[in-house]
Amino acid sequence: MFKNFFLCVVLFCVINYLNSAEIYSLKKNYEKVVTIEGTDQNSIKRGMQSGLSTLLVNLTGNSKISNQSSITKMIDSPETYVTQYKLGSKDGKIVATFIYEGDLIRSYLSQNELPIWLSDVPLILTFLPCVEIDKSTQNANELEKCNELKNNLESLSLERNAKMTRPLMDLTDINYYDTLGSIYPQRFMEIISRRYEIDSWIFCFTKDEFGLLLEEPKCQSSFGNVRLSPQEMFNDLLDDINSRRSLVVNKNIQNKTKIRLEGINSFYALENTLEDLSTQVLIYNVSILEISGENVEINLSHYGSREDLLSLLDIHENYKKISNLSQDIIAFEYFKG
Repeated sequence: MFKNFFLCVVLFCVINYLNSAEIYSLKKNYEKVVTIEGTDQNSIKRGMQSGLSTLLVNLTGNSKISNQSSITKMIDSPETYVTQYKLGSKDGKIVATFIYEGDLIRSYLSQNELPIWLSDVPLILTFLPCVEIDKSTQNANELEKCNELKNNLESLSLERNAKMTRPLMDLTDINYYDTLGSIYPQRFMEIISRRYEIDSWIFCFTKDEFGLLLEEPKCQSSFGNVRLSPQEMFNDLLDDINSRRSLVVNKNIQNKTKIRLEGINSFYALENTLEDLSTQVLIYNVSILEISGENVEINLSHYGSREDLLSLLDIHENYKKISNLSQDIIAFEYFKG
């Protein structure tokens, strides 16, 4: 009896703690720091527009979102979404810190049927021959261009909420590169991306096929064969990745869906399960209905339709839907923890 009571108290504390944590897509407020030209109202408004534009790219996962007519209208009145701001200085420049109201922005996106990006941070396998292969033979000019390329990609990754990783370049990778890299870079990247089990990749060049230094680096990626500037290619790749991991969140539609998770064989696994569900963008409340052996029945309060919730869970590799005869409950196997 006491054991069951203690378990209920612990679960209650865990659920309340997890539900109180904010995730990026559903935060109440967003802070953006922007360099502005002056302290006059026009300069401040332009700063508000710049911060809002950057925020919308992160919320929707789309670098071209500002081309939407409804977003253009939104950015024309940025002060609608700013709750407060303050001015300061840094390195001799005027900076403004703007606080944007998340609920208002999400409401506008929902009303105009625009997506909200929801997923784990994308992982991109990045290969730069000037870093991995040619560094020891570079002159000062080549080294400068290589470092600039590397820094630009790191800045883009930070701006777009992505993570970059590099291959180990052990004997296996080096053999692949010697065989394919300089002649068939796409084939080389496809092979090592399978080796590291990372679907998305980017390969950037500082030299042409004759070994001559390019005026500007060029990149190609898993998104396509065309070689573009690092910024164009990186944004196109992230836009493609995020488009497959986005949903329209309409907070005016609220539902409850019962699910069963199978394979929960420890309290640690249960804790991970509750934490993972509580951080999903559509879900705003998680309550346990029943624990039976390794199966847990959970009631999820969420925005959008039941189909939206299923689409959300299908996006995440932690959940695998299990065939179930009952129409009242959806069964999943949970793989994390």
